[in-house]
Amino acid sequence: MKKKKLIIIGILILVIIAIVVSLIIYFSNRAKYVFDVEYVSNIEYGTVRIDDKYGVIDGNGNIVIEPTYNVIQIPNPSKPVFVCMSNYNTEAKEYETKVLNEKREQIITGYSNIQAIPANSTADGIPFENTVLKYKKDNKYGLMSLEGKEITDAIYDEIASITYKEGMLLVKQDGKYGIININGKIVIKPEYDNITVDNYYDVSTGYQRTGFIVCSIKDEGYRYGYVDYRGKKILDTIYTEIERVTDFEDEKDIYIVAYKDGQAGLLKNRKLILDYEYEDIIYYAYNDVFIVQRNGKQGIADRKGNIKIDTKYTNISFGGIYVNAVDESGETQILDLDGNVVTDGYIAKMPTEDGQHFIVYNEEGIYKIIDNNGNIVVDRSYTNIEEIANNYYIVANNRNNGIIDLTGKSLVELRYNSIVKLDNTELLQANISATSTVSLINKNMQIVVTMDNASIDVEDGYIRLYSETEDKYFDYAGNELSAKDVFPNNTMYAQEENGRWGFVDQNGNTKVAYDYDMVTELNEYGFAGIKKDGKWGVIDENGQVVQEPIYVLDEISPSFIGKYYKVDEWYGNAYYTDKVDEETEESSVN
Repeated sequence: MKKKKLIIIGILILVIIAIVVSLIIYFSNRAKYVFDVEYVSNIEYGTVRIDDKYGVIDGNGNIVIEPTYNVIQIPNPSKPVFVCMSNYNTEAKEYETKVLNEKREQIITGYSNIQAIPANSTADGIPFENTVLKYKKDNKYGLMSLEGKEITDAIYDEIASITYKEGMLLVKQDGKYGIININGKIVIKPEYDNITVDNYYDVSTGYQRTGFIVCSIKDEGYRYGYVDYRGKKILDTIYTEIERVTDFEDEKDIYIVAYKDGQAGLLKNRKLILDYEYEDIIYYAYNDVFIVQRNGKQGIADRKGNIKIDTKYTNISFGGIYVNAVDESGETQILDLDGNVVTDGYIAKMPTEDGQHFIVYNEEGIYKIIDNNGNIVVDRSYTNIEEIANNYYIVANNRNNGIIDLTGKSLVELRYNSIVKLDNTELLQANISATSTVSLINKNMQIVVTMDNASIDVEDGYIRLYSETEDKYFDYAGNELSAKDVFPNNTMYAQEENGRWGFVDQNGNTKVAYDYDMVTELNEYGFAGIKKDGKWGVIDENGQVVQEPIYVLDEISPSFIGKYYKVDEWYGNAYYTDKVDEETEESSVN
């Protein structure tokens, strides 16, 4: 009996150990792809450029680091960590670097080279990985925190960011590439000759589930495989080319067009659903089908790999749910998605949201709207019709665009060069190019505002429409907002009177006289621009002039910190400067 109990206890212990080991493995693997990425919302520091040298300013416009450096990197502008570079070594092809804090103290020492890691396409717009630095020791790179704590040993030849994959880094070790995360966990071992991302995106997770196309150089040449976002190998490097179908918002299944010896096949995860016998396979999202090509002829397959239309046409294109298939004689047959011939006289047919109507057009390119029985509901000479919602339609007559309802009634005049939906709002934006006119149209197809020579910014929670003489705010439904609604914590607000601009306090009392051609609202740092005689200056939140108008700037609405104005560089970086254009300076002296 005792022996039996001991066996049972032994088995239980083994089961518990197995469970514990499984959990350790699970959480260890999970830590590769589940980690915190910090997003910067509070910007405390910026780069300043004076006489072609760089330094750092704070949000009050005070010089924190004197502008004496060739390069300044601020990996996280909410924190006082500044990578300062000078004295470029042409042989080593690198700068001397120091990491300073807001007190100008060197906070990380003992390394020959420390750098921020440039990053593209970050969610917060910061051009660096904002929680880590790379350091150099014995001619190798490692990863460290902003506080100087080593995250990895210096074992890598290179460390770089990956487009769209914040928090993951491309590393090179002994000539091979791999992926680590910002915590130093290895996602993909450094065993490949190249790694790129597949650019997969979905609304709920963004680029989090973007996977990796990996490459190995073999005797027969470059061969490609696939690793998912968790670091799990899906396909070995045996393919001459690989492309993920990124139009599917499907977190479980990965569809890949893969080529073997120049022939394309379609895989769902590891399962082959279309054999390697095609010259090309192209996904068409609108109808959720693939155009497949074999021996120069095209056909259609569904996502299960079923051939819906045989590969016997010289060319296939789509007109909504209709297939325009050109045969060997050059004749175009109009088919449905099952290959049946269509004889209603239209070459394109697009279902509407209500399920009761279709947008159609004929060989002459004339659009109409019909009902389910084929009866024409809207019959005019439109060269395009596009559904908006609720049976409203953008229509075009050559270059002019307007809006109609299902009865054909004109709701917005046919006079705009373009009408587009403003993403994540209830509004449409209509444009007239010649005068840079912008109109906002609400969900009832009413024009709520029109402004000439206008620019538009869609911000978090509001829309700004502005020109050199006007500045207006609206919510996402098109209701006009006051500056006080948008910036409730500001001490004063821009106000126009008789074509001149000044500022009023929260009670509407004049705080700064109406002396200016144009002004901006106070920004998050408490500074506003003031424009007079074509030149910009700066005022603070107390109404005190920080800088008299001396700057000639191209921006309609420039941004300032103290006396410094912001310059956006083409590659995404920005700096502040007080440089005055030489011609402007000479005219001021005269």
